[in-house]
Amino acid sequence: MRGSAARARGPERDPGPHRAVEQLRLRGHQRVSRAARVGPVTHAPPDAALPHGRRLAEVLLVSAAGGFLWWLAVRFAPLGPLLGAAYVLLVTPAFLRRWRAPLLGFYPGILAALIVAHAPLAKWGWHVALLLPPMLTWHYVAAALLVAGLRRTTALPAWLAIPLGLGAAEWLRPLIGLGNFNMYAIGSFLAPWPLLAQAADLVGVPGLSVLWAVPFAAGVDLVRVKLGEAGATEARRAVVAAALVVAGLVGYGALRLTTVTWDEGPRIAVIQPSEDHSPELTEKVVRVQQQITLEAVQPGSADLIVWPENAILDFFEQNRVYQDTVRWIASSRGAPLLFGTMGIAPDGRRTTNMTLLVGPDGTVLGRYDKVVLFPFTERRAFAGLARAWPAFGRLLDDVVRAAWGRAPDGWSPDDITLLELPPSDPEAQPVRFWTPVCYESCYPSLGRRAGRRGARFFVNLTSEGWLGWAASNNQMFVNMMRAVENRVGLVRAGNTGPSAFVRPDGRVDAWLRGSRTGRLRMEPGALTHRVALGSGRPTLYARFGDALDPLPLAIVIVAIAGGWWSARRRRKAPSR
Repeated sequence: MRGSAARARGPERDPGPHRAVEQLRLRGHQRVSRAARVGPVTHAPPDAALPHGRRLAEVLLVSAAGGFLWWLAVRFAPLGPLLGAAYVLLVTPAFLRRWRAPLLGFYPGILAALIVAHAPLAKWGWHVALLLPPMLTWHYVAAALLVAGLRRTTALPAWLAIPLGLGAAEWLRPLIGLGNFNMYAIGSFLAPWPLLAQAADLVGVPGLSVLWAVPFAAGVDLVRVKLGEAGATEARRAVVAAALVVAGLVGYGALRLTTVTWDEGPRIAVIQPSEDHSPELTEKVVRVQQQITLEAVQPGSADLIVWPENAILDFFEQNRVYQDTVRWIASSRGAPLLFGTMGIAPDGRRTTNMTLLVGPDGTVLGRYDKVVLFPFTERRAFAGLARAWPAFGRLLDDVVRAAWGRAPDGWSPDDITLLELPPSDPEAQPVRFWTPVCYESCYPSLGRRAGRRGARFFVNLTSEGWLGWAASNNQMFVNMMRAVENRVGLVRAGNTGPSAFVRPDGRVDAWLRGSRTGRLRMEPGALTHRVALGSGRPTLYARFGDALDPLPLAIVIVAIAGGWWSARRRRKAPSR
């Protein structure tokens, strides 16, 4: 039989060198294809044919492009959604085998953008503008490191690995960064596009950051196909994933924009003094706020008057002059006054950044102490290390005094407090609301607590104009997103603006425009408007956000650990 089969095939011929090379190439391709199907593959080093100088130039060019795109997205509100593209571009060198440069590809671009965006800090000295951004944002590199870890240990495509890495890093920021710095999240900058922002009541800003990174990360998979790092099937899957995410966000947004409802709430008068805040200028600032209030708020025209953070940068409860001033204003206008001031901590030694609600008779109706304090300006940085090493603490205090003129040691409570606004109708119920101070509004977890406890609107008292336009834009956008996440109305009262009323769908209902030229920033003014009231029932995100937010990090940890363990087992397995 074997002889008959051999005769049927004919005599075997030498395949020749060209045929043998082709057979070896096909067999190698088949082995690689099988490995790609069963799990992660061991990646080859960067392209050996790519000269080191060219590789370095390409990585730095990509980093610069990502930084420039970041600056555009933060600077111009309509371009806010491009922040997702900027972060994806910055972590691309961590994912492509052509470069494998997570730190070099990410940090130069983001650091340059942050320094330029916070150039107004230079009024305290060039060293502040150059040193503060890297001190507060060094932990942003966690995104690139997590993406690089996923790339090296798993076979996840870019449209999965990059969004998960970015989402995990966003959740880590307030935990590992100096000052709990948690600004410039991808999801926050969807606020100018309400159609894309509505899903925040399901997944919050952290979830939107992951979802909105998918379309841009899918583009990285298309680049991988061009570079020979991925096949056409991966490219098709990436395009489908991107299309589904965009369609889902747009579809849900269109539905919610037509179905979200709210009630008309109390009339709130917001005062924007646009004055420098410092202890020696407190008397002047109070006079300016008093004058604007008396001119713009007629008796009986408002149910609540709001002054911004640091409106009385002194110990209000220990100063009879300020107590009399506030009581007279509240009494003459027939409305409680809500304002930022300083307080004494329970230990009787440290200070607090607090908000007081004072009634027309001078009674303190409610007090809120800021929970998240900013390092250097409100609390000691590295407090634990300073206690363990007093010499370091004294040195740090001297440095802070040289930069800021003082070395604060503030106190903060463990939890938020809701205030209650007395109703104008004696038969009505008080309205519960939350008053996040300054950049506390950057923390979705605090907003969720307020939503679960029945807050029907938020009032953000702030004075961050000294940080410049970048922080101001970020703060406005995060407030808009907190409104969507919890479906509450929101009032932003900024010392230098922008001040505004936000509806539960995240759209601005009314802007406060300056009394001189109508500008939103750096100009005094006042605005009285009705705040929108949410239902008082927590949204899906308010209920389950504590479990949803860390989910990307959990997935990343499991994926990296699983990939590492699989690779370790393969290395130990005996060869056959």
